[in-house]
Order: sequence, then structure tokens, then C-alpha cells
Amino acid sequence: MSRWRSKSAASTLPLVLGVSGQGVAWLEPEAASPTWQTWNWPEDTDGPTALKDWVMNQSPTLSGGRQSVQVCLAPSLAQHWVQSVPAQTASLSELHAVAAARAQQLWGAAPGGWMVTGDWQPKGAFLCTAVPAVWEPVWAAMRERWGRIALHTPLLLAQQQAAWPQNGWLAVAVAQRHYVQRRESGRMASLRSVRWPDASTLDALQAQAVQEARREMLRAGCGQEELHWLALCAGGDQAVTHTDLKSLTWSEGLPAVSLDAAEAVQAAWCARQWVEGARHAA
Repeated sequence: MSRWRSKSAASTLPLVLGVSGQGVAWLEPEAASPTWQTWNWPEDTDGPTALKDWVMNQSPTLSGGRQSVQVCLAPSLAQHWVQSVPAQTASLSELHAVAAARAQQLWGAAPGGWMVTGDWQPKGAFLCTAVPAVWEPVWAAMRERWGRIALHTPLLLAQQQAAWPQNGWLAVAVAQRHYVQRRESGRMASLRSVRWPDASTLDALQAQAVQEARREMLRAGCGQEELHWLALCAGGDQAVTHTDLKSLTWSEGLPAVSLDAAEAVQAAWCARQWVEGARHAA
């Protein structure tokens, strides 16, 4: 899924953005402290059109020679699922068609269809990402404005923040979403995505993670197995209070935004957190 990832070890900080279905959040490279700036388009406005206009006319101007702008697409835009490869699939184009049809089945029709990418495999199962194709002109406008961009999602960036278990169950809390997954030999075998309740607390998120994981375990025909926990949010680096969770330690970096921060801000934080980790590892 190279379209959604970037490997940059440059010492300078890039512009980072978070984009949701309601607005955009960003942190400029020269910002001395994490003061997130936001802009939401009116509810009756077409989101892609409004964001494209913002990019071309109101977004930050960057000096030459900067590294790729890091853009993290919030869960309200980017959908994930684990795609199984049907028997008798004869080509990659057939597999693309199967994944596109599955995206429409799971998430409904999207204007212009779905732009789908994945860790394409000839057999077994693999992670897919889908974004409505109507947003593609926005990414083109970003390239025209800034040059190179790198598209991410919070779930994919979360993989860089901790050593995920090779096998077993993992719940990731990030950007107002729980991702409960079963892992086999270092790959996702199943995935359940659930939005956080409004006005959540860390204790409530832990309880919801356990509840959703138990449901997924039952659906998969598994017993009550150990559940690893990765909370990329405010307080997520603290010891867990729920006895059914085994916490994973995530990379130190930028202070996490509050649990009730806008989805675009949380997505932008994921991008900057990843950048900080890459810079320190360089």
C-alpha cells in the first residue's frame, strides 16, 4: 500500500494535515508548539470542492526544498477492511474489481465510486483501504500547490508506533475509532471498526474495546483470548485500568490531543506523531 505510506528521515519538519469529512486541521513546520489550526466548511457545502478551494487559495505557502506534505485521512473518509481472495481469482485486475465491489457492499455507493488500494496478495486475506474517488481532485490540487504529498490513515500510522503482536488479538484506539483485529503471522486476519461514543473517557474506551473484541472473537469462533491494547490518544501511555487488556507502549513524541478534539485534529496529530518518530529514529 505504498500510496498511503512514506519513509522520510529528513531532519526538517514537514507540513502535516488531517482531513475529515467535515474539515481540515494542520500544523505548520515552523510552529514552536503544537497549536493546531482548523477550518471546517459549511454543512451545506460540497466538501471536496471546498477543500480544493482552500488548498489553492488559503492554505499555507511552503518554501522550496521541503519534504513531502504529510496528509492523514480521518476514518470518516478512509475506510478499512480485510479482504479475502476468492477461489479462482485469475488476475490482479479481477482482485481489484472484487475489492471495489466489497467496498460498495460495506460502505454503500460513493460519488464517483471508491478509490481502493491494498496489500494485494494472490491468496489468503489482506488489508484494504477505500476513499471516495470524488476526493481525488483535492489530492491533485495539493500536489499542484506543494509538490509531493504522502497520504496516510491513522490505522496505518499506528503500525509505526508500537510492536504489534504477530499473532492474537489487538485493539487500537485512534482518531475517534476502535480497530479490533485478529492477527496471524504478522498480518490482519480480521478487522472490526467502531466509532468512539461522544464524550468518551479513557476508562470507557477500554471497556468498549473489550466489549467489541469479545464480539469479534465470538464471530470468528474463538474463545476468550488475550487482548492487546494500543491507545493513541490522551492518557493512552498510562497503565491500563481494565484487567482484560495488555497494554502496548507507543513511541514518545508530540503530546496527544484531547479525546474530544475534532477528528481532523486527531488525524493531523497522527501524522505529526509519525514524523517525530521518524525524525528521532534517523
